[in-house]
Amino acid sequence: MSELTTEEFNNRVKIKRRKGAKLYRIFLLSWILCLIVVLVAALKKFDDYLVRFEAAYRATLPEYVAGDLLTLFRTEDTGSLYDLATVKPEHGIYETREDLIIYLRSFLHNGEVSLEPVRAETTEDHKVFLIDSGDMTIARAEFVKEPVIDDLDIPEWNLTSLILYCDDPGHIHISAPDNVSLMINGIEYSGEGTIGNEPPAQRFIGDYEELPRINEYEVDGFYYLPDVAAISADGTNLPVLCDMNTHTYYVDYPRDSAYREEVEELAKEAVGAYANFVSGDLPEGELRKYFTANNIFLYYMEHAELKWFTRHRASEIHSAEVVDFIAYSDDVCYCEVIVEQYLTMEWGPNEPEVITTDGKFYFVKQNGEWKVLGIEF
Repeated sequence: MSELTTEEFNNRVKIKRRKGAKLYRIFLLSWILCLIVVLVAALKKFDDYLVRFEAAYRATLPEYVAGDLLTLFRTEDTGSLYDLATVKPEHGIYETREDLIIYLRSFLHNGEVSLEPVRAETTEDHKVFLIDSGDMTIARAEFVKEPVIDDLDIPEWNLTSLILYCDDPGHIHISAPDNVSLMINGIEYSGEGTIGNEPPAQRFIGDYEELPRINEYEVDGFYYLPDVAAISADGTNLPVLCDMNTHTYYVDYPRDSAYREEVEELAKEAVGAYANFVSGDLPEGELRKYFTANNIFLYYMEHAELKWFTRHRASEIHSAEVVDFIAYSDDVCYCEVIVEQYLTMEWGPNEPEVITTDGKFYFVKQNGEWKVLGIEF
């Protein structure tokens, strides 16, 4: 064995000391690193807790309790609001949910939409808000504290009541013959109206048939003025006039019919014959073929002095124009015809005198033929 010198011993000690210092530094750095990791994890968890706590705490503040609800108003999502509402306007059978949703949207255009707490009704467990659009209150919301609490020991709030405000639905008035079908927004109207007065034309028809009366109908439940259509018994679409100020729809008697052309041609011929009868240019009894049997109007004409014209050499029906036509029913109608009759007088200039005859005849259908029943003088 070689002898260990003092210098060798000291060198060995130095080497061991350096190894120990290196291990200590490694241990110290590892410990510090672990401590940093633990601290970062703890801080991260604490930060998550703070975020959750802040969010939960904010949710208890009045301006945040109804924040999501207010967003629906500001984005005009009236469809979702309508579904959420516990008290809301209802649409009638002639309107749809979509009509009402669009109508509710119009109330959001009065000004800035804001949320106002009703402090007099708000308690620790119950919060009440009014939603305003400009100076108009359009909704009322109530929130109740949720009895189940989370691990943060902060309660949540549930929407328990949402009332949507709007104007009450309006009504319309329809004035129409009782023998036409009415359609409101494409849906047949089956209500009963107030029976109207007997039409003036009834006195020219007598007991032959009871003419349709103009009835009055009141229909409720409209947020918009509806589309009203009227259809006659033969399927003809009738004109409908609307007074926007009074919300009244007017339907007159049909001015057209499948038999109109047939009656108009007969009316021109009948009024022309009547004009020739008055001027004395129609063979006796010739007018009767246009009238019903035992016609009282014809009787008076044949027994009255109606021939007022000076003696003339010739008579000619120059023109006949239909100026009005009303189809009261399938077998009763009215036709007004203006006839121009040229009379060449026996004395005076050769230029004919123009005589205008305004014939207002009421026709009825008997045994498949149209006949004059009444004349309006």
